[in-house]
Amino acid sequence: MNFTDTESQIEGIEKIFSNAVEEDNWNLDIPMLYSFYFVDENVDKLEKLGIYLDEEGYDFVDIFELGDEETDKSTGEYLLHIDKIEVHTPRSLAQRNVEFAKLAEEYQLKTYDGWEFGEVGDEDDYEDEEEE
Repeated sequence: MNFTDTESQIEGIEKIFSNAVEEDNWNLDIPMLYSFYFVDENVDKLEKLGIYLDEEGYDFVDIFELGDEETDKSTGEYLLHIDKIEVHTPRSLAQRNVEFAKLAEEYQLKTYDGWEFGEVGDEDDYEDEEEE
């Protein structure tokens, strides 16, 4: 998905939201747990962004070393994971993605790597949703 403008994202986000409502019976009018991801080779730059976003009301979850899917060897890249419990429409989420893509540029990161979401609740339930 292209995060440089809102309009190019709306249709894709609408489909994802629609599937969540139809298949999982999620109520998207209540706060959901949104996770956002940034990637770079420099842990310090990711940490600085994580601290900034934590101060802005996000939950700085962690920075993870990325591994090759087949060999599990390090790729030399790291993933910043942040969370926030909030309500989004497709448009507001698309706008957030554009903001985060610009923030990645501002912090000179390789990329803003996107988002996922799930119901707020038991952490084990959320991890199950991520695996699907």
